[in-house]
Amino acid sequence: MARPKRRTKIRRRVSRTKKLIRRFLGRTIVKDILVFLLLLGIFYFAFMGSLTLVFRTSSFWMAVTSDSMKHDGDLTWREYYTAREENSYRFPIQGGFEKGDLLIVQGVNSVSEIAIGDVLIIDRPYDIPLTHRVVEMQEENGMIVLRTKGDANAGFVSGDYPIKPSQILGKVVFMIPKLGIIPLWFQGKW
Repeated sequence: MARPKRRTKIRRRVSRTKKLIRRFLGRTIVKDILVFLLLLGIFYFAFMGSLTLVFRTSSFWMAVTSDSMKHDGDLTWREYYTAREENSYRFPIQGGFEKGDLLIVQGVNSVSEIAIGDVLIIDRPYDIPLTHRVVEMQEENGMIVLRTKGDANAGFVSGDYPIKPSQILGKVVFMIPKLGIIPLWFQGKW
């Protein structure tokens, strides 16, 4: 019995494809490159997953896009807190930061983890996240709402009040100067 021509053509193509794949993978440099890229991908996702778990947020680092928290050695930002009898010297982030700095962010589970003076990353619909310091915490309609302000800002901006707990992406725990320029450059914001 004769085989149909169509099956024979398909088998020949499959056989040729297998030979090409074997020849391609038979080269050690190609294998090494593919294995390296696979391992690199595995380590990258393991690293990112670990950081997400440790910092309790998917946004565990962010580049600063404005100078609203820039100090330049100026201590006038403390006047706002002194007038309200707050000790600004106990705040976690003292030196401020500027555009291009990289912030390390830790997620918060509840408002009880936030205090006046903490620097928060706040999600704003239709705009970039806001990075400001908490200046007030009030209860409205049974819910805690926050007011924030940039250290370099003379007053409040429109996105500063009221901030609901659901808008908080996390609080800043550490700052690395100028390292945020790299992601800003890739995003076209530098």
